[in-house]
Amino acid sequence: MTCPEMVFTLIASIENRCKEVDRMPGGMQLKTEVLATSTCALCGACLDWCPYLKNLEDHLVLRFDCPVTEQGRCYSVCPRTFTDWQAINDRFLSGVDYDTDIGAFQTVYRVKSRQSIRDQQDGGTVSTLLRTALLDELVDGVLVTGKEDALTPWPFLAEDAAEIEKAAGSRYLVSPSLRKIIEAREKGLEKLAVVGRPCQVQALRKMEFNRPPDSPALDVLSIGLFCMWSLSWAFKDYLAKTYPGLTFSRMAIPQHEVELTSNEGIKSLPMETVQEFIRTGCRYCLDMTSELADISVGAFEPVPGWNTVVIRSDRGKELLDRAVSQDLLQAEEYPPEELNRLRQASRNK
Repeated sequence: MTCPEMVFTLIASIENRCKEVDRMPGGMQLKTEVLATSTCALCGACLDWCPYLKNLEDHLVLRFDCPVTEQGRCYSVCPRTFTDWQAINDRFLSGVDYDTDIGAFQTVYRVKSRQSIRDQQDGGTVSTLLRTALLDELVDGVLVTGKEDALTPWPFLAEDAAEIEKAAGSRYLVSPSLRKIIEAREKGLEKLAVVGRPCQVQALRKMEFNRPPDSPALDVLSIGLFCMWSLSWAFKDYLAKTYPGLTFSRMAIPQHEVELTSNEGIKSLPMETVQEFIRTGCRYCLDMTSELADISVGAFEPVPGWNTVVIRSDRGKELLDRAVSQDLLQAEEYPPEELNRLRQASRNK
C-alpha cells in the first residue's frame, strides 16, 4: 500500500468510527487511532493537560487506561484524529482564495532580515517577525523552540525580545512544543505568537475550533514553518555511534545532503541515510507549507540567505507590513516560476 493510500484508508476508518457515535471520544480512542498506529506527530498539544499522557523523548505513551470516554481534550486537539479541515479553513481563513497545492493565501514574497542574526537560518525572517510582534505589543509572549545542544530541541516561552535569538536556526528533531500552551495560560499570557510545524498549526486551530464554551479563547498569532519531515531522537544515537567523541554545533540541509558542523569540521551525510530516521507519523502528513497558519515561512531555494513567506490571513499581513515599514525586513516580489516550483514541491510531499 502506498503512503497516500495509507492516509486515505486511515482517514476513512476514523471517519466511519466517528459517525457511529455522537460525541468526541477520549484517551482510549486516541490510543487506538493514533498511538497504536504510530501516526502521532508529537505536536505536544495533549501533553501536560492530562496526567495519563507522557512523552519519553519522541515517544508518546498513555501510561494508564483513561477513564474519559466523552469530550476528551486530547482527542479534540490532535491533528491526526478525524477533522473537518474545510470547516476549520473556512473559520480561520474565510474569504481567502484557496490553492489546492499550498493552501489559502493572499500573496507570496521572498524576504530577508536587514540585520544578521546569530545562528539564523536562511533569511532570519521568523526571528525578526517575532521581535516585531513583541516590541509592537501585538503579543504578550512567543512560543519558540531553542536547543539544549546542537540537536536536542528545547521549547520555551519568551516575553523579552532579547530571548528570541536563543531560538534562531532550524530544529530537525521533533519537539512537542505545544505542551507550553498551558504554561502560557498559567502565566497570564493572553496573546501569544507560536512558531510551529504544519501539524502544530493544525493542532492550534483545533484547540480553538473545538474549544468548550466555558474555556477561555486562545488568541494565537501562528507562524507556520515549511516542513517535509522531522527526525526521531534515535538520530542522535546514530551520530554518537558513527562519530564517537565529536560534538556538533549546527545542522543544515543546503541541498541534497545534510551538513553537521562539529569540533572537527563539517561532516556530511547523504539524505538517504538521514531519511531512515524520519518519524513514522510524518509520513502521513500532506501539508508542507503550514496551510492554516497566519503566515508561513520556509527557505527560498534559488538564493541562499532569503526566505519564502506566504501571507495567509490579514493578521499575518499586518505583521509583515509592520516589519517592512520599520525597515527590519526586505520583501520582494516572488518569481512566478519559483511559485510553480513551490507548488510542485508541496505536491511531492
